[in-house]
Amino acid sequence: MLFVGTSIGKRYARTDELGVPFAITVDSISSVTIRERDSKDQIRVDVEEAAPVVKSVTDGHKTWADVWANFPHHSSGSVED
Repeated sequence: MLFVGTSIGKRYARTDELGVPFAITVDSISSVTIRERDSKDQIRVDVEEAAPVVKSVTDGHKTWADVWANFPHHSSGSVED
């Protein structure tokens, strides 16, 4: 899904409404931000790590707290713009 001309907060809100547990935003050619829907917490990972990180959480091998503790992160707060 591509939302051109829409703020990132509105994009997150739309994926939240659809029930998407993780949103991935491309930051640069080499890094992405992964946002967890329920906590709205975000981590930054290398592009190559994004799929394995999401898979490890969705498969139950790791919790979001495990991932949160091992990558650069921040809490996004409100998604409204």
